[in-house]
Amino acid sequence: MPKHLKFLFLSLLDAFKENVGYHSASLTYQFLAFIGSVFMFLGFASLYLPFLEPERVYEHLRNAIPLYADLIIAKLLPLYEKKTFGSSLSLALSYYFSISFAKSLNTAFGYIYRRKPVEGELFFWTLMPLLLFLYTSVLSFTVTLFTLGRSLFGLSYHGLTELLNPFLLFLIVLMVYASYFRLRRKLLVASLFTSLMLLLLNKLFSLLLAQLVSTSPLYGIMGTPLLFLVWLYYSFFCLLLGVCFLRRLDEPL
Repeated sequence: MPKHLKFLFLSLLDAFKENVGYHSASLTYQFLAFIGSVFMFLGFASLYLPFLEPERVYEHLRNAIPLYADLIIAKLLPLYEKKTFGSSLSLALSYYFSISFAKSLNTAFGYIYRRKPVEGELFFWTLMPLLLFLYTSVLSFTVTLFTLGRSLFGLSYHGLTELLNPFLLFLIVLMVYASYFRLRRKLLVASLFTSLMLLLLNKLFSLLLAQLVSTSPLYGIMGTPLLFLVWLYYSFFCLLLGVCFLRRLDEPL
């Protein structure tokens, strides 16, 4: 344990001396481009779902807001007409930005670890886009499931999700690291360290957001996007700090 505390302190020094924040900012930009293109693709792909056919959507709109149903459906119809083109374009963008993000992550990990984890170009063009899309889909589905369960089952389910959140966070971090580094005991330790930092970061930003909304709802609306960007930046900072910790663990004594 004293050895791990020493490595933690040295990792923090490494992160500030080696300008880890630059790579964190780059990853934030790349991730926003990737996740935006994925959401764009999912939006166009959802237009193929049977319950989102124009006739059914118009029927629901006419029952809910009859005065604006015609106006809204007139705005939506061009999307339905171009859903094939939109789906193809957004899928191509998702593929391109997933490769770009995966390479940026490999570059950042290599800069900190002092050796690129993945050298093969084929990996980025084949397996990594599938992994990123799978991670994003699983994460989105899990968050949606937790949110729906919390609203349907109340406090008991809320308590269960609070217990499951740290495990889910650890699993996500481990999957990301295992995509680049060989799975071993030291990687599990680094993943645990990173997930604990991310858990503390999430708690801190939850408190800040709650304080911002309680101060003024207007401040909450205006400050939430900026707070999200800051949270994303420090989340990647924690991820890279975990690689600093892994490098220290792997160094010979």
